[in-house]
Amino acid sequence: MRQRSLFRSLSAFIAMVAITGAAPFAAVAQQPAPAAHGLNWLVGNWNVRQSFWSDAAKAPAIDTGSAVFTSVLEGRHLRQDLAIASAKPFHGLGYLGYDDAASRYDSLWMDVNFGGVVIAHGDCSADGRNCTFRGAMSGAHGGAPVPVREVLEASDADHFSYAYYERHDGKEMLTVRLEYSRTK
Repeated sequence: MRQRSLFRSLSAFIAMVAITGAAPFAAVAQQPAPAAHGLNWLVGNWNVRQSFWSDAAKAPAIDTGSAVFTSVLEGRHLRQDLAIASAKPFHGLGYLGYDDAASRYDSLWMDVNFGGVVIAHGDCSADGRNCTFRGAMSGAHGGAPVPVREVLEASDADHFSYAYYERHDGKEMLTVRLEYSRTK
């Protein structure tokens, strides 16, 4: 009896797909994308100047590189590919987007120097030119998670910065500041 009921449900579903040409949830997927809720101005090629602080008492190491932001998943998110030319070449991959269900912006970051994934959530201004994300990254050698704060600030359509702050022993420290200039 159960098999017959399952078969009828499956048959009805297949018939609906055959008649309409799409599964019932396809209508939701075909709604217009929100264009990453104001972040699509980042799409394009960028020159990058990286300042990296391994010790807050010392001057940062300065390196340069490039980044490419592309729109992915029907414009719902942005993907960043970052490459920095330094003594040890650096490559990172990140995603920015808006979570409609949670009504918040999300940031996800991975790179060759860190085996984990940094996940942070936050808010952006209506124009997507000022954002603050808060999250955590794995602690060294299985230690406690390290709280992080990420801040995107745009001075105009062709220049912005992205700063990463880490909190250790109750003190927040700027660890990386990336300054982006759009390539022309």
